[in-house]
Amino acid sequence: MQKLAQTCNEVNGTKVPAALPMKKKRGLKRPRSKRTVGTNEDAGRCTRRRQRKASSASSSHEPEETHHALPDVPAIVISLERRPDRMEECAQKLMKNCAGIQYQRFVATDGKATPIPESEVVYSWSTVKNVVYQKLRAVRKGWDDLDSYQERQLVLSPGERGCASSHIRAWRYCIEQSGGEERPLLVLEDDADPTPEFVKVFSRAWAALPSDANLLYLGYSQAAEWRREVSAELVESEYVWTTVGYVIWPACARILLSKLPVDQPVDNWMATLCAEGDVKAYCVRPKVIRQADAWNVNSDVPHSDEHYWGANSDIQHSDAFYWGNPGEEAKSKDDIPMVGGSCFWNIGSDESEDSTDEL
Repeated sequence: MQKLAQTCNEVNGTKVPAALPMKKKRGLKRPRSKRTVGTNEDAGRCTRRRQRKASSASSSHEPEETHHALPDVPAIVISLERRPDRMEECAQKLMKNCAGIQYQRFVATDGKATPIPESEVVYSWSTVKNVVYQKLRAVRKGWDDLDSYQERQLVLSPGERGCASSHIRAWRYCIEQSGGEERPLLVLEDDADPTPEFVKVFSRAWAALPSDANLLYLGYSQAAEWRREVSAELVESEYVWTTVGYVIWPACARILLSKLPVDQPVDNWMATLCAEGDVKAYCVRPKVIRQADAWNVNSDVPHSDEHYWGANSDIQHSDAFYWGNPGEEAKSKDDIPMVGGSCFWNIGSDESEDSTDEL
């Protein structure tokens, strides 16, 4: 494996470390065995052994250990300018398990401070489409809580609108940096936590990726069954949650931009387009990007759909870092509920489906 040095790249004027390759050190050559003088009988035994080895090799050749090269895909890390601590933690995680990745910081849209046009991101959303896939996942997981998923009209939080705007800007950047070619871009959020198997699994999935791919999810929470298995490390997806890490191609970026405005949380919106056949999405299996914390824990993006399904669910919820008062519904200026409370799945927890990687 090549050793790597750190340098600094920047997007939107913010410097962060990124890894660049250094010269490889040559490994030691295996010493040649010394020739010895033996009898004709010894020579005959050696000849037969060589023949058996040659025959065995031709019938069941064992390949040498494969060197897994990280796909040559530039990356950005979406991070709020007012949260350098999160960017620093993310940089450390990237260096630990995928040091060869070439990434730049991409300053996120601050939904609390930056005006976001409604032509790009709406203010409220219907849970109707998402509830369909919440129920599908509940059935697939054997959860007895179908009556707890309710169709509601909810207000997008400023963090959700800022998150959607950040990804919209990332899609535009994907097109800009491609130079008119179909050069993909890896989009990461600053809570991305690569697994130790990142390079090996990502490279294998990349090698098996069909040419019709629009999106490749490296981190996700699975809702529906996989549409098909492409290889041991790659599946075609119908509907997955989260935008913690994905590869997008310029053709897909153009499709997404043509479908604006985002009319629900951006991961739901992207998943809906996948389910409806507007884009072709694949997932690396097992996932190689996890979220550093459980869903909505220590997050800068409060979620509008945290608590609406009620208290009868069998899903284990976390009450940490909720926004708003427990059991109390805030309302927008249009009297649309803005609900707060516990999170609806714990992406990073051992209790969630992520621990099984949806095999």
